[in-house]
Amino acid sequence: MLVLFDVGEPTSLDDDYTEDLRSPDWKTERHVLHALKMLGHPVAVLGVHNDTGLIREMIARFQPDIIFNMIEEFANSLDNESRITSFLELQGIPLTGCGSAGISLSKDKPIAKKILSYHGIRVPRFVVQPPGRLIKMPRDLEYPLIVKPAHEEASQGISLRSVVKNPTELINRICHVHERFQQDAIVEEFVEGRELYASLLGNKKISCFPAREMTWRKDVPAQARFASYKVKWDNQYRRRWGIRNRHLPDSENSLQRRIDSTCKEIYRRLNLKGYARLDLRATPSGDLVFLEANPNPMLAKDEDFALSAKKSGLDYPKLIGKIISLAS
Repeated sequence: MLVLFDVGEPTSLDDDYTEDLRSPDWKTERHVLHALKMLGHPVAVLGVHNDTGLIREMIARFQPDIIFNMIEEFANSLDNESRITSFLELQGIPLTGCGSAGISLSKDKPIAKKILSYHGIRVPRFVVQPPGRLIKMPRDLEYPLIVKPAHEEASQGISLRSVVKNPTELINRICHVHERFQQDAIVEEFVEGRELYASLLGNKKISCFPAREMTWRKDVPAQARFASYKVKWDNQYRRRWGIRNRHLPDSENSLQRRIDSTCKEIYRRLNLKGYARLDLRATPSGDLVFLEANPNPMLAKDEDFALSAKKSGLDYPKLIGKIISLAS
């Protein structure tokens, strides 16, 4: 088996990643490689930066029967994820995770929302504001609104200031996204409610694991309850505001069933396969609202995807084995 992951600088075929794998930043790679060892798979590894030739050389050298793909960017660009996945698909070797078509649809957030809205799945009303254009807002978009970079991941560019309550704040935030990230800004209605994460596994037959929920201390205002960058990645900030991720209470079986049904339809409509995480809001009135799809989400054993799988009875090595069995 050939395990591929992205790195931030050029590599060679014989690079040794032993020291890198000790770093907290490499926990996903470390956890996956340990699981593969427990499952008895002989493994070759390659860090990928910007050279597809190295991938071909590694394939020629090791003749892998499966490629375990953990590449999220190529040449330091997240926009290249679908392109490098397309390249791997052309090698004719079964590949773990989502294919290039599903990645392309999911990562184009406006297109994903339009597809799902067409199929009757509720999404936030939104508008895309490109750089260099006059800012015009549809009349049906009411404050508060939330402004996000169109092509970032992991909540990059999202903070408390992303929620805007008047035209001045809106213009300032759109300009911030344009100047800081050099890309379109998505302006969408801020949907108050519970922040839910659904983890799904499968190709034609899809399993939806027990959902996870992000919760806040009771005194945190409703319009501050969303997954900003600090909320996701700053542990000190999370402790200050009593933020934690948990499984849905066992008493909420009805909500879990609706999550299962809705998310399986989303998974199919966006042409996802392998594994993915879907981010949702449950409104106070009980509606489920799609926020975004994350094909090939973080696989570390202490992150939401693996924890949801464990809740369903699938321990970490078995989860990795199941992902391998779905390679196509």
